[in-house]
Amino acid sequence: MGSFRRQLGVTFVEVMVTVAVIGILASVAVPSYTDYIARERLNGAVEAIYGQVQLAKRQAISNNDTRYLIIDDGSNWCAGVSEISTSVCSTLDVFAQGSNHPGSSIDTTISPIGFVMPALSATSSAITVSINSADDKTISISANQLVEVD
Repeated sequence: MGSFRRQLGVTFVEVMVTVAVIGILASVAVPSYTDYIARERLNGAVEAIYGQVQLAKRQAISNNDTRYLIIDDGSNWCAGVSEISTSVCSTLDVFAQGSNHPGSSIDTTISPIGFVMPALSATSSAITVSINSADDKTISISANQLVEVD
């Protein structure tokens, strides 16, 4: 019989090769992960504002009355629904705010945005949501209450 010796562990070279491969994979994955996080933050901010737009529209239809989407834009933004056009976010019961979406900012063409029933009309407006001024999405509201996200 031959002289077979059982190997009881791994060599230092094998450990170093494994560490190098993990390092290379991590260096490729980190930039992709960073982009993924930014896209998800943008999507989260857009969904929060879109939810408030839909809430204003739904309340206007349900109550057969006018509801306003109140928006304070900028880096510390907030958006909420009110029966009164002169409301501010701090007086609203439910609203979305920028502090829950780090790095996000919004810009709108007009605020407040009114959803008027029974006329089934709205104030035409566009709300641009951006993350770190790089990526952005726009929520468009047409005069017939059609809401689109681009």
